[in-house]
Amino acid sequence: MSDSENDIKLELECLRLASDLKQLANDTVNPDLKAHCLRMAKQWTGEADAPAKATGIEYIGADRVLH
Repeated sequence: MSDSENDIKLELECLRLASDLKQLANDTVNPDLKAHCLRMAKQWTGEADAPAKATGIEYIGADRVLH
């Protein structure tokens, strides 16, 4: 499996987790839990936006450059 396929899978997993956390926030009546779930969902959405940065790889066009 190529690195780009792994990045796509990582991005999807982050988005799934964020979606689950948003659903949990909607389902709870506890305001502290709701706020925590929404903060975590935002964090995981941010991870999905930049999976390459988490691995230390920056994409420039089709080339990869290690930091």
